[in-house]
Amino acid sequence: MRVALLAMGLFFALVLSAKASAAGELRIAAWNLEHLKDSDREGCVGRTAADYAALAVRLNELDADIVALQEVENAAAAFRAFPATKWRVEMSARPPAEGSARCRQRPSARLGHLATGFAIRKGIVYRRNADYRALGFGNPFQRWGADITVRQGGRQLRLLSVHLISGCWSARQDTSGKRWRRRICNTLHDQFRHLKSWADARRSEGTPFVILGDFNRRLALEGDWAWRLLSPPQAPLRLLASRLRSRCDPRYPAFIDHLVAGAGAEAMLVPGSFRELPRHGQHPDHCAVSAAFRIGG
Repeated sequence: MRVALLAMGLFFALVLSAKASAAGELRIAAWNLEHLKDSDREGCVGRTAADYAALAVRLNELDADIVALQEVENAAAAFRAFPATKWRVEMSARPPAEGSARCRQRPSARLGHLATGFAIRKGIVYRRNADYRALGFGNPFQRWGADITVRQGGRQLRLLSVHLISGCWSARQDTSGKRWRRRICNTLHDQFRHLKSWADARRSEGTPFVILGDFNRRLALEGDWAWRLLSPPQAPLRLLASRLRSRCDPRYPAFIDHLVAGAGAEAMLVPGSFRELPRHGQHPDHCAVSAAFRIGG
């Protein structure tokens, strides 16, 4: 009996120790949810109630504390997957924009509003910062960055959710002779220049940060100009998936969804915690990426 009690006590001690060691950790994710609308059968994907329920199950599997969102119509759409009883939602204030282009997924539908934002579990202390409008260039169809600061245990971590222009994923597009492709790559270059300015401002403040979301660029490819621009040798950043292969779509093993840490956020990263949520079904067409950060010390 005494041995059994001692074994039980040791077990509970180990459990309590594990909880204590993880007490200051937050799992932070980024997920492009592919045209998430607030109504059934609307937009480019045309989800049903069952689709929203399945997405909620996937979010439980993700087991994140904070999720940087992309391609979400509005807060009402986000709350269909993130119940308001458990989550707070912050969405970019960019004015709604409805496109005239037809959807690739459903040619009968038109392109809807695509916003960035965050879902934050209730109980987490954070501050909403002004949207980073510079990424939009005044273009109603270019997304702004959603910006929050998370506080825990007397420390803080600033998070910027981004969704950059699509169509200039690697050197193959850089060298395209098509004028429309060059315009896309030039816009992406300007967006990375603005991201660099945002990162430099955080470094000057001494504020650890993570830029995360859909960069629409394969930053880990050797010699990539976008990564060199964002992370020069004199001010290097940490690309969390730099040595990993994406399993989301076998055709594209290089990540375009990223978490980029800087100004001390690298030291908060829990080693080996980066992961990619496996893809199930056709939608969303992106897989969530996440990592754990020890903010509270």
